[in-house]
Amino acid sequence: MPIFWSKIQNPIAQKEPVSIFMTKGAALLFLLNALWISSGYSQEQDSVKTDSAQQVSYDFLLVSGQYQTRTTFMGRDFGQRTPFFSTDVMYWHHSGLYLTASLSKFFIEDLSWQKGFGLGFAGQFSKKADFDFSVSEFWGASYLNASGTDNIGIVQGTVGLDWGLLYSTTQFQFLINDPADFFIVSNHSRYFELDKRLWEKAILSFEPRLSFFFGTSNYYQIGGYDLSRQELLETQKFKAQSVEMAVPFNLTLGSFEFQLEPKWVIPVNVPDYDTSTGNIQAALKVTYALPIEKSK
Repeated sequence: MPIFWSKIQNPIAQKEPVSIFMTKGAALLFLLNALWISSGYSQEQDSVKTDSAQQVSYDFLLVSGQYQTRTTFMGRDFGQRTPFFSTDVMYWHHSGLYLTASLSKFFIEDLSWQKGFGLGFAGQFSKKADFDFSVSEFWGASYLNASGTDNIGIVQGTVGLDWGLLYSTTQFQFLINDPADFFIVSNHSRYFELDKRLWEKAILSFEPRLSFFFGTSNYYQIGGYDLSRQELLETQKFKAQSVEMAVPFNLTLGSFEFQLEPKWVIPVNVPDYDTSTGNIQAALKVTYALPIEKSK
């Protein structure tokens, strides 16, 4: 369902030495998690007509903070059990152009904050079909700087269709590393909203979602894994990578939205050297949308 403003969707304890394997897994999670933080913003452009011939439109400044109990990429946690916190700012122009900035922190030793910036454009083909395209760059990670593997580029394009029973999106993602990776993500969801408002002001909604992830696995090479020739060839093959089932619950109160999302993650085609397992995780997100009126 191509709705943007009612559901913004658009990542220490005692010191312990970090093992080599933990370094590999943490490095991959740190670098690749940005791909899902900025995976696109399907949206519906809104405008309000006044009594006169003058038309009023709105830009939006969106500020959000999110805590997630576990970090995964393409369904893989690389043997890590690492929660993270991220904060994002997006300026959305009524034309569909938007700018994003993000700051993410993993709750693990020796990792600095991850920074990111992005530029995108979103719009509609029709009342039931929309699209989103964006380019983003992320960098950070203190102990990765020595190898130069501390930044990553992402190009993504998404098309969405509300075909009545479900809202489905197909996302094409290009991960700019050496060698590069290509992914396709297929999401299918159904939006439900309570007829009666809570406290006469708040809107409660939920949207069960089923997602399928496909792609190559060259990202293992930037994590420092020692791969054989056959294993290198396997990373270049386009395969199913994971299945995810989630039920995000949204409470919208004025300009604020509060979201709780439990999710079941099932990785598939996991190589022997990766200890990723299926898991249940949860995310809590708060978003504030500030409308900026534009008259024309």
